[in-house]
Amino acid sequence: MSSVVSRKVWSFFAFSTLVCCLSFIVVPKAHAQDWSFAVGPGISSYLGDINDQTLGKPGFVLNAEAWYYLNDNFQLKSGLSFYNISGEDADTTRLRDFRASNFELYTSAMYYFKQGYFTPFAYVGIGFTTNNPMGDSQIGEWDLRNIEPEAEQVPGIMGIVPFGVGLEYEINPVLSVVADLSLRYALNDQLDATSKEIIQVGELSAEAVEYHESLSPYLARQVNEDPILRGGDSSNNDMYGMFTLKLKFTPAASIRGCIDPYKYSRPDRKRKRRSFDPI
Repeated sequence: MSSVVSRKVWSFFAFSTLVCCLSFIVVPKAHAQDWSFAVGPGISSYLGDINDQTLGKPGFVLNAEAWYYLNDNFQLKSGLSFYNISGEDADTTRLRDFRASNFELYTSAMYYFKQGYFTPFAYVGIGFTTNNPMGDSQIGEWDLRNIEPEAEQVPGIMGIVPFGVGLEYEINPVLSVVADLSLRYALNDQLDATSKEIIQVGELSAEAVEYHESLSPYLARQVNEDPILRGGDSSNNDMYGMFTLKLKFTPAASIRGCIDPYKYSRPDRKRKRRSFDPI
């Protein structure tokens, strides 16, 4: 079963990557300067039922993006991220800590507010993330997708809506530094495998019962004596946030001597980004 799911996951990501590539191919024929590539590390944090919709402890992010220039105010970008999220449950009647290492793929429309050395921007898009929550317990770690701790399927892939703001600092026409702060709104409430308000003990698998018993002595008694367990809150979908610091590279017709002769001669030291022709 897991091998079938794994094949479906990678097939889906291959299809999504192809769609993103095609979305760039169909735009008008571009010069080298119309493309930019950014890569860099960052931190992530989860907001959901386990953390009571507050930011959790930071995780690691590695993000890579391809940007396509439309005009001085609009760009398209597609990205791929590897990220970690986790949650420590403060509810002593539940204690469902989790952690996850996931990949996401997305495409966004981006608006640049002004042109100059410092350029603020905002964006919104659509994408997908893998979902692989692992549950901590007193006897070890559990794959929550396999055991279904609420007698409900935990999806391996879910949709996301990424939106955020950022600031780009241009070092020269080829290199920039990009600071990016964003949220991903999940189109599901199962990033932490916690959603259902009331869990019927009689519907749980033997593995799921063992998982709940392993969380604490109190829950071990409860799962054997009570017909229901407390779950999460399905009224609010999960989210996770990211802050990344990336180095952005814009290819030019000639990398050597790629300096705008007007950049330092203008009194306001500002220029439009595509108004120069590299030497």
